[in-house]
Amino acid sequence: MTAAADSTERAGSFDALPADEPFPGVRRESFTTERATVTRYTFAPGAAFPLHRHPQEQTTLILEGDVEMAIRAARRALRAGDWAVVGPDTEHGITAGADGARIIAIIAPPRTGSDEYEIRDGGGR
Repeated sequence: MTAAADSTERAGSFDALPADEPFPGVRRESFTTERATVTRYTFAPGAAFPLHRHPQEQTTLILEGDVEMAIRAARRALRAGDWAVVGPDTEHGITAGADGARIIAIIAPPRTGSDEYEIRDGGGR
């Protein structure tokens, strides 16, 4: 006897998802499930996602390259294979190193929109 497939089960490729560029040199593709939003970001060399905050927890996985991740007042150097977790409503940002970077950000619970965050110094998106 086999278990019935869950209607939330699915598979795909980031390469098949629509992409946008929320900031210069930062490309993103994302999908949302019932419990999380999963986004792949590709950063050009030196490109940055500015300091921002959102009400969800974020787990960041560094796939390629290296980045500097600001979390509150601390700055951390991360490279491929590293990860970081940022709590809800915690200011954070990320800047790619000289060779660019590719990361995965897992936001839980899921976002209701792709620009559901507040940029530091106003200018929410």
